[in-house]
Amino acid sequence: MNQDIAGLIRSVPRVSLLSGPTPLERAPRLSAELGVDLLLKRDDLTGIGAGGNKLRKLEFIVAAAQKEGATALITTGGAQSNHARLTAAVAARLGLKCYLRLKGVAPADVGNVLLDRLFGADLDFWDEPNYDIVNQRMAALAAELRKKGEHPVAVPLGGATPEGTLGYALAFAEIMQQAAALGGVPDYIVLAAGTGSTQAGLLLGAKLSAASTRIVGVSVSWAKDILAAEVTRHTLDGAKRLGVALTLKPDDVWIAEGYVGPGYAKPSPLGRAALTRTAQREGVLLDSTYTAKGMSGAIDLIEKGVIPRGSRMVFVHTGGTPELYTRAPEDLLG
Repeated sequence: MNQDIAGLIRSVPRVSLLSGPTPLERAPRLSAELGVDLLLKRDDLTGIGAGGNKLRKLEFIVAAAQKEGATALITTGGAQSNHARLTAAVAARLGLKCYLRLKGVAPADVGNVLLDRLFGADLDFWDEPNYDIVNQRMAALAAELRKKGEHPVAVPLGGATPEGTLGYALAFAEIMQQAAALGGVPDYIVLAAGTGSTQAGLLLGAKLSAASTRIVGVSVSWAKDILAAEVTRHTLDGAKRLGVALTLKPDDVWIAEGYVGPGYAKPSPLGRAALTRTAQREGVLLDSTYTAKGMSGAIDLIEKGVIPRGSRMVFVHTGGTPELYTRAPEDLLG
C-alpha cells in the first residue's frame, strides 16, 4: 500500500491550529555519544497553549465537534494533563467553553494546572481512580449542560479518537519529508506512548505509505499487552475513518516496556538520567512523566543493540515541559 497521506486526509474536517511544520533537528552530541544519527521532532513547539502533540489531534477532533455545533468541550486526564491544558487553550482560541474534570485531589496551582486556569477552563478534580466512572460522570455533566442550552462534546482521554489518530498519520508524512531533506528517511521513530493514539497515527502513516520505518512506543504507563491492543485498535479505527482497508501483523506494533519506573507520572532513575543528559548535551528540555521516560527507552534500546548503532532515528518530542515546574530539584537532578 502506497497512499498519498495528505490527499487521503484532505477531505476530513480540520481546524488550523498548528504553527508548523515543527522543526526536525539534529542532536549532534547525543548522536556522537550513542553512535546513531539522532533527530528530534520538536512537537513541543507546536504553537498555542505551550505546545505538545495533542494539538495535532485537536485540529481534527475540534473540527468534528464544531461540525456538530459544539459550544463547549469536556475532557479528562491526570492532574498535570498536557491534553487538558491544550484542550483549554484551543477552546480559548475558538471561543468555546471548556470543562476539565481531572483525576485526583486538587494540587497547587502550578504547571499545567496554573495554565488551565489562565486559559479560562472550568476546572474540577474528581478523586476517582477508575476512568470508566470518570467517563460516566462526564456524560452526566454533558447532560446537565445540554439542559442549560449548551452543546457540549466530550473528548476522550488523551484525544484518543479516530480523528485524533489522523493528526499523527499526517505528522508521519511531515517527518518523512523533512528527514529526506536532511539526508534520508529514518530507520526508527521512537516516542513516549501513553494512550497509544499518537503511536497509532505514526504507524498508520507508515503503513499507508509503505515505509520501512519502524515505530517504537516506549510505554510510560500501561502494560505492554494493554497498550499494544490500544495501538492496534486506534490504528485500524483511523484507517476506517479514511475508508482504507488495513491489516496489521502482531510485530507491526512495537511496545518497549520496563521504563515506567515507580509508576505513571512518578520520576524514574532512568528517566531522570535521560532528562539531564538531553538538557546538558542538546539544551532541550524533556518532562519527567512522558518524554524523559521515552528517551530513556530510546537510549537503552541503542545501548543494548536492539536499535543498532549506525541507525537513523527520530525521537518525537511530544511536549509536556510545563510539568517540570511542579518538580522539586531532587526529582530532576537526583
